[in-house]
Amino acid sequence: MARIDVVREAIRQRDDVVEMQVQYTDGEVATFQVQPGGAPAADQLESFISGVEWDRVKEVELEYANEEEHEIDFEELEDQEDDDDSDEDEDEDEDDSDEDRSSDEDEDEEDEEDDDEEDDPDDAD
Repeated sequence: MARIDVVREAIRQRDDVVEMQVQYTDGEVATFQVQPGGAPAADQLESFISGVEWDRVKEVELEYANEEEHEIDFEELEDQEDDDDSDEDEDEDEDDSDEDRSSDEDEDEEDEEDDDEEDDPDDAD
C-alpha cells in the first residue's frame, strides 16, 4: 500500500485528528493543525497530505482531540513487508519441494506396480 494511502486509512479510522506531523528522512518536520470552524477536518488533512513528498517520508504522527497520538513508521512497515515477502518466498519454495516429492512418490508407486506384474506367477503360463 502506498504511504499516502496508509495515512488516509488512519485518518478515516478516526474523525478527530487535530494535528499531523510528517518527519522526512533528512530530519525535516512539517506540522499541520486542523483549523476548527473551517472546512471539514478530512478535507483539510487531504489538502495537506496531497502536498507531501511521500518518497522522502520517514514517519507520520497523528494527534487526536483527546491528545492520543498514533505513529506510522514507514521504515518499520517496509521492514515488516520485506519479512512478509521473504516468508511468502519460503512458502512457495516449500510448495515446490512438496510437488517434487509428490511426483517422485507417484513414479515410485508406478515402478512398484510394474515389479508386481513381473513377479506374478499366474502370468508365467
